[in-house]
Amino acid sequence: MRLAASAALAPMTVLAQTPASTPPVATSPLPPVVVSTAREPIPAIDVGSTVSIITGEELEQRQIRLVSDALRAVPGVAVNRSGPTGAVTQVRIRGAESNQTVVLVDGIKINDPFTSEVDFAHLLTADIDRIEVLRGPQTVLYGSESIGGVISIFTKRGTRGVQSEFVAEGGSFYTGTGSLAVRGGNDRGNFGLSVAGITTRGTNVSRFGSETDGYQNWTLNGTGGWSFSPNASIDGALRYVNSSNEFDPQDFNFPPGPTYGLVVDGDRKSKGDQFNGRVTGRLLSFDGRWENQLSIVGTKTTNDTFADGVFSNGWEGQRTGYFYQTTLRATESAWAPALTLSAERQFQTFVAKGPLPNSPENQRQENNYTAVAGELRAKLPTATALTLSLRRDFNTLFQDATTYRVTVAQPVGESLKLRTSFGTGVANPTFFELFGFIPGSFDPNPNLKPEQSRGFDVGADIRFDGGRGQFSVTVFDTDLTDEIVTTFNPTTYRSTVTNLPGESTRRGVELELNWAITSAWSAYASYSYVNAKQPDGQLEIRRPTNLAAAALNYASPGGRWGANLGIDYNGTRQDLDFSTFATNRVTLASFTLVRLSAFYAVTRSVDLTARVENALNRDYEEVYSYRASGVGFYAGVRARF
Repeated sequence: MRLAASAALAPMTVLAQTPASTPPVATSPLPPVVVSTAREPIPAIDVGSTVSIITGEELEQRQIRLVSDALRAVPGVAVNRSGPTGAVTQVRIRGAESNQTVVLVDGIKINDPFTSEVDFAHLLTADIDRIEVLRGPQTVLYGSESIGGVISIFTKRGTRGVQSEFVAEGGSFYTGTGSLAVRGGNDRGNFGLSVAGITTRGTNVSRFGSETDGYQNWTLNGTGGWSFSPNASIDGALRYVNSSNEFDPQDFNFPPGPTYGLVVDGDRKSKGDQFNGRVTGRLLSFDGRWENQLSIVGTKTTNDTFADGVFSNGWEGQRTGYFYQTTLRATESAWAPALTLSAERQFQTFVAKGPLPNSPENQRQENNYTAVAGELRAKLPTATALTLSLRRDFNTLFQDATTYRVTVAQPVGESLKLRTSFGTGVANPTFFELFGFIPGSFDPNPNLKPEQSRGFDVGADIRFDGGRGQFSVTVFDTDLTDEIVTTFNPTTYRSTVTNLPGESTRRGVELELNWAITSAWSAYASYSYVNAKQPDGQLEIRRPTNLAAAALNYASPGGRWGANLGIDYNGTRQDLDFSTFATNRVTLASFTLVRLSAFYAVTRSVDLTARVENALNRDYEEVYSYRASGVGFYAGVRARF
């Protein structure tokens, strides 16, 4: 199918899937609803939270191969990559820390059980149908780690018959990418199976020397669903990622030399595996007014680091969760209320690994918790949509926590929707912060307290040009207490983590524009102002105050060829400089990345593709002392049958 002229990113109409735990079974196209903003899919007009959508079509238009590159255009989202493709990549939403964002793929939480983060270096865009980015505290829906927001990724599902897709590409830095997918379905079920990979020799991370740092990734993804009857169905997903990346160390040799604290050439390698799985059963009763879902979800992650070919340290983490959710709908009421009650039980374990069998860091830790939650949704006669949510978490390692959230959406005429949300959140210390150990550089702190937040946003969505365009504006304000930060001891040359006294603040404005200008031309633009400060008034590191993006897309009549221009701007931001005994702050320069892409349809099923990344050949660092790649040229082919 040829790409239609649509907004370059984040259209208002999206498809749906159940949030919080797992998705419902779907064997046919779903109505225009949003998934990640409530306990069950709700119509877009009733969403009171701030959410942006990236569709699979838009990923193809821009020929984006990494999820992190797509997220650069989303307002309020900051991306930091520690070097070229494959280097550690962190994502921060609305000034929150990188381990305060929950990421789900097909309803499976993929945050590492050890660090609570997701390294976005390993998330490829192949096989993605859409991405929902929900901003603001969401603990009431997704538990700990969702203070900043939630990123929900949904892969493509099979439709009637059998479909296949093939993509192959090569280019600069000896880079090759490819994917192969087969999907299908009938009236009762669907299936999908895909494999995607990337390999690159990379570029040099360090400012010194010429050694390149390469990367490899293989990702397998499978989904399937079956309806036993109109009222009973089962759905599942499996995902496996194998990755290997080379990187350079920081120079902390003593006595200090001219490169002390900076990244220098060195033989360092990290290898990792992640396996995710989910099974969900659904049962409808009383003409669909009572729905029950039961899910089992599991994640296992392994990561090993090598220095000069010798094992240095590593970890294994595992999380298993059991989820039950029941929903009652009063379909004949003028208010159309719906009540959802849920319960979950999760088991988390991790094992830290040192270089020797008797290494002091070798240990096993675990944290189990139970949570119960309720959510009431109603539509008033004034068309006002209300959502009231409450959650209670019972933890093994931490004090129990209660969180809540309220959202309101109010349409005004045909072209305006006003919305607001207020919620609280909790982020428990990670296993790494509590018990992790890096030889010679990091000590854990088992006495950390959970971080707590409260925040609200107010916004408006304005449609124009007969509904072909939409402009959104959002103002947000979030406070954080007991913020966990890393501190460095210049005497021992080791770092640790501690809770900061006082209140950290995150405030800002987000603007977003989508416009299908004509049947051939479409445009997108976004701007964010994010002011994130620690209790002492210092700006949080690696969080640009100003972020902006723009994209322009053209698809010829009949879809024979098309082109896309994308621009991402990162303003100045602060980072840490370890080149002196007393760690100093530095201000990293702003930078602008330009991406050009085009395709030509050789036949109805085969396209030739080409793109240029970092077209202006900017020399920049997203993390201090870690060099990014220069201009890159790529060409390939994609086919659908």
